[in-house]
Amino acid sequence: MTEFKLLKSRPPRWFFGLAMLSCFLLSGNLLAQTGNTVSGIVLDGALGEPLPGATILEKGTNNGTQTDFDGNFSLTLTSENAVLVFSYVGFAAQEVPVNGRSRIDVTLEEDAQSLDEVVIVGYGSVKRADVTGSVSSVTTDEITQRSVNNPLEGIQGNLPGVVITTNTGRVGDGFSVNIRGNNSFSGDAQPLFVVDGVPTDGIDFLNPQDIDRIDILKDASSAAIYGSRGANGVVLVTTKSGATAKGGVSVSVESSYGIVRRARFPDFMNGQEWWAYHQVAYLNQDDPLGDTPENNFSLASNNSPELVKRANSGFNFDWADAVYRDGEIQNNYVSVNGRANNGMAYNIALGLQKDKGLLPNEQLDKYTFKGGITHRFNDKFSAGVNLTMTHEINDLGSEQAARDAVRLSPLASPWAIDENGNQLEGELYFQPGKLVYPNGDWAFNKTSTLNPLVEIANSNQQKRRWRTLANMFLEYKAVDWLSFKTTFSAGQLNRRHGQAYSAESYVGQSNGGTNTASLDKLENFNYTWDNQFNINYTLDDDHSFSFLGLQSFYSNRTEESYAFSSGQPFETLWYNLGSGAQNTFNMSSGFRKNTLLSYAGRLNYAFRDKYLVTASIRWDGSSVLSEGNKWENFPSVALAWKLSEEGFLKDSPVVSNLKLRASIGYTGNDNVDPYSTLNGVDNQRYYDFNGNAVNGFISDELANRLLSWERTRELNFGLDFGLLNSRIYGSVDVYDRLSENLIVRQDLPIETGIPSVNNNVGSLSNKGVEVALVTRNVQTERVSWETNFTFSKNTNALESVYGQSEQDDPGNGFFIGEPLNAHYNYVFDGVWQASEAAEAASYGMKEGEAKPKDINNDGAFDPDDDRVILGSTQPDWIGGITSNLKVGNFDFTVSAIAMQGVLVKSDFLQDSFGNPSDRGRNHLAWDSYYVPANGAGLPTQVSNEIPRPRGEGQFWGTGFGYYRDASFVKVKNIALGYSFDQSVLDQLKIKGFRIYANVLNPFVFAASEFEGWDPEWADADQNLARPSSITYQLGLSLKL
Repeated sequence: MTEFKLLKSRPPRWFFGLAMLSCFLLSGNLLAQTGNTVSGIVLDGALGEPLPGATILEKGTNNGTQTDFDGNFSLTLTSENAVLVFSYVGFAAQEVPVNGRSRIDVTLEEDAQSLDEVVIVGYGSVKRADVTGSVSSVTTDEITQRSVNNPLEGIQGNLPGVVITTNTGRVGDGFSVNIRGNNSFSGDAQPLFVVDGVPTDGIDFLNPQDIDRIDILKDASSAAIYGSRGANGVVLVTTKSGATAKGGVSVSVESSYGIVRRARFPDFMNGQEWWAYHQVAYLNQDDPLGDTPENNFSLASNNSPELVKRANSGFNFDWADAVYRDGEIQNNYVSVNGRANNGMAYNIALGLQKDKGLLPNEQLDKYTFKGGITHRFNDKFSAGVNLTMTHEINDLGSEQAARDAVRLSPLASPWAIDENGNQLEGELYFQPGKLVYPNGDWAFNKTSTLNPLVEIANSNQQKRRWRTLANMFLEYKAVDWLSFKTTFSAGQLNRRHGQAYSAESYVGQSNGGTNTASLDKLENFNYTWDNQFNINYTLDDDHSFSFLGLQSFYSNRTEESYAFSSGQPFETLWYNLGSGAQNTFNMSSGFRKNTLLSYAGRLNYAFRDKYLVTASIRWDGSSVLSEGNKWENFPSVALAWKLSEEGFLKDSPVVSNLKLRASIGYTGNDNVDPYSTLNGVDNQRYYDFNGNAVNGFISDELANRLLSWERTRELNFGLDFGLLNSRIYGSVDVYDRLSENLIVRQDLPIETGIPSVNNNVGSLSNKGVEVALVTRNVQTERVSWETNFTFSKNTNALESVYGQSEQDDPGNGFFIGEPLNAHYNYVFDGVWQASEAAEAASYGMKEGEAKPKDINNDGAFDPDDDRVILGSTQPDWIGGITSNLKVGNFDFTVSAIAMQGVLVKSDFLQDSFGNPSDRGRNHLAWDSYYVPANGAGLPTQVSNEIPRPRGEGQFWGTGFGYYRDASFVKVKNIALGYSFDQSVLDQLKIKGFRIYANVLNPFVFAASEFEGWDPEWADADQNLARPSSITYQLGLSLKL
C-alpha cells in the first residue's frame, strides 16, 4: 500500500524561527541580583511531610525556584522588600514578606477549590478566571456522583451545549455526544475524544472512577488548537495519575451493587382484546366473505381450535414476564496512590464492572487497570508514564428475541401441548403461532414468529474488546519561564465480534435450517507524538505572556477481516467456520491508514490581569485529501475583559465576578475515508475473454482531485458572573457557527457506471444560547445546599447545497432553512369517518382508512405539494438540574435532565406494535381502533387515531402515522448517603467512610402522545431497543 508523504507544503518557516528568536531576546532580560539569599522548607499541612516540587516566586518578578526532594529551597533575592509566593498544585498559595529574614519555613494547606479553578485547554492549562473561550468542566466527584458504570451517563445534563443520549438502552451500546449541533452531512457529529493525549472513538470503555476531570472545548477559539479534529468540539479526559497524588500513601475502595427492574412498560392487548382485534382484521369491504358472523369466525379461527378455546376461557399469557428478567449492576474498584520524598508520585487502580441486561443472554463485563507514575528528577527534568487498559466481554443478547418478546399473541404460549391441549411446561415449542397437537393436527395456524425463549437459547452474539492507552512525557525546564516537553501517546484496540446461531434460531432458519456463524475482527493502532515549548513571562506587574509552540504527528492504522459460513455439523460458536458448507463461505479483509502532520502556536496575553487576549493558529496536513488540498490553517482569536477588576466594581457587595468574552475561530474536517480521493477498483467476475469467463476488476470510485477541507467558522460571545460573594454564579454563551464546503456523496449520471462521488457541496449553520447557573442556597457549618442548572438551545439549518440556496433535494433529505435531520412527509389528519365517505371516495379512499392532509386543497394527494416538514429529531432545547443537600453527616442528591421539542419516527410502532396492517401479532392496548358498521356482528368503534385493521389505506405505508413527540423529563438519580464521623474514623486510621443508597432513572415524564420503551431512545432500531428500567443500588466508599 502506498505511503503518503506530508512534506510538499509546509507552514511558513518564520513561525518557529520567530518563536525561537523571542526566546533568545527574552533570555537577555536578566534581573539584577541583590545578593540576599533566603532558604527554608515547604511542608504538606495535612501530612506534615515535605513537598518536593513546590514553587517559590519573588512577587512581581520572574525570579523563582522549586523545592528539592526533601522540600528544601534556596533563592537569591532581587529586592530588599521582597515578598515570596509559595504555591503547589492542589494547595492554597501563600504570600510571605521576607522582612530581612534568611530562613522561612512554610506549611501549605490543601485547597479544595484550587483544582476546579484550573481548566485544561489542550496542550496546557489555564486558571478558570483567565479562560477566554467557551469551556465546560466536570471533576471526579461530579462524574462518579450517580454511581453509574459509564462516565458519559454520569455527566448527562450537567454541561450546557452538550447533548448526551443513550442509543438503544441495550447493555454495552453506550452513549452518543453532540456539542452545539450537527456540522456535517455525514451525520457523524461525535466530537474529538482525547484521553491522556490519545484520540479515541469515545470514552464508554473508561471506568468513571479512573477519571480525574473532563474538559469540553465548545467554541472554535478553544478547539482551534486541535485544527481539523476539533470541528465538532473536543472532549479532553484527564485520568488519575501520579500527578494527582498527594503525599504519603492513600487507598480507596469503591463498591456498589444494584438490581435493574423493567419499568414503565407499555400496555399491550390481553388475550380477549387481541381476539376481538383479530376478528376485526378479517373484515374486508371488498370481500363479503368476512361480513357474516359465520364467515368472519371461520376466517379468524381457521385451523386454530386451541385459539378459540383459549379465547373463550379467558386465557392470557404474559410474554414479557417469560422473556425478561431482572438485571444487575456492579462496580468494584480499588486504587492506591501516593507521593514519595524522592519526587516520585504514583497511582495504581483495578476495577471490575458488571452489567446484566434485561434479556438472559445480555451482559457486559469490564475489567480495568490504571497505572501512572510521575517523577521529578531535579529542578530541570521531570517525566511521567500513564497507562490505561480495559478488557470488555459484551454479550449483546438476541436481536430477534428483543423484538419478539411481546410480539406473539397473548393466546399463545411458549410450551408444546398434549392431545387435550394441556400445556407441557418446560417443553419449548419452536413456533407458538404454528402449534400442532401430537398427532400433527393444527392447534394454532397463525403467525410464524419464532419462540423468543427458543431464540435466546439458540443465539449467541458477543463482542470482546481489548484496549490499551499509553502516554509518556519528558519535560525540561531550561529557565523559570521556558520549558520544553515531548509527549508520545499511543492507543491499541483489538475487537472481536462473533455471532453464532443454531438451526433453530431465526438466522439459522433463514439459512436453510442450519447452524450459522460469523466472525469479524478489527485491529487498530494509533499514535501521536507532540513536541512543544512553553514560555511564561511576566513583565513588571502589568504584562503577562504565555506562548505555546507545537509540532504534532498523528498516525492511525486499521486492519479488518470477516468470515461467514453456514451448515456447520456441530454448534461450536464461531470457532469452526471452516466446517461449514463451502458454497456458503464469505470472506473479506480490509486495511486503511491515515496520517496528520500539524504545527500550532498559541499566545496568551494579560494586561493588569483585567484585559485578556488569546490567539492561536494551527496548520494541518492530511493524507486523505488529494495533492494541492492537503494543507489548511485554522486561526482563532479571543478577548476577555474582567469588569469586576475595574475600580467601579472591585469593591461591589453584589458583583463578585463579571467577565465579558468574545471570540472567533476556525476549525475543519477532512471528512472522507482513506483512499477515497483516489481512483478505486473492485473485483468483477466473469468477464468474457475469448469465450472464457475470467475474473477482473471494475472501477468503483472516481477520484475528485478538487476535494478540499470542510471548514467551520464560529463566533462566540460570553458572560461569566458571580453575585453575592459567588453565592450565585454561572455563565451565558451565545454562538453563531457556519460550516462550509461540506462533503457528501453526490450522485453521478448513470452512464458513468459509478453511482456517486465525494464532493464539497453545501453549508450548515448552528446558532444557539447556553446557560449555566449555580446557586449556593444555604451555607452554614452544619447545612449546605447547592443547586446546578443548565439550559441549551441550538437551531440547526441547511444554508446551501450544490452551490445554491433555494432548491431543496427531498430525495437526500436536504431542505434549505431546515435542520439536517428534518422529517418530511404527509400530515396525518385522522381517519376517514362514515360521515366523510363521499369525500374519501373523491380521493379514491374509504371509510376507516388513514387520511392525509390536503395542504394545497387541490383535491388530490401529491408528494410534491402535500408533503411538509413535520419536525426534527434535534431538540428545541435541553436542560439539567442537580441539587446537593448536606445536613451534618447526611447527604442527599437529586438530578434530572430534560429534552423538549423532539419528533421521532418510531420504529417501535411501525415495525412492531403500532401497525394495524399486521393481524397475527400483538399490539399496543389501543383505547380504540376504527371498526366500520359490518354484518359480522362485531361492535362498531369510532377512532380518529388508529385506522381500520387490515384496511389502513394506501398512505399508511409512508409512515406518516408513526411520528411522535419524544420530549421528556427524566429524573436521573436520587441518592441518600451517610459519612461516618471523622473523629471516630481517626481512631481506626480511616480517612473516610461513606455508605449510600441510590435509585437510577426512577421517574420519566414523557409527552402524552408518546408510545414506546423510553423517549430517550425513541427512534432506536426495534431489534436493538430495550425497555426502560429503574436501578436500585447500595454502595460504599472507603478511604484509608
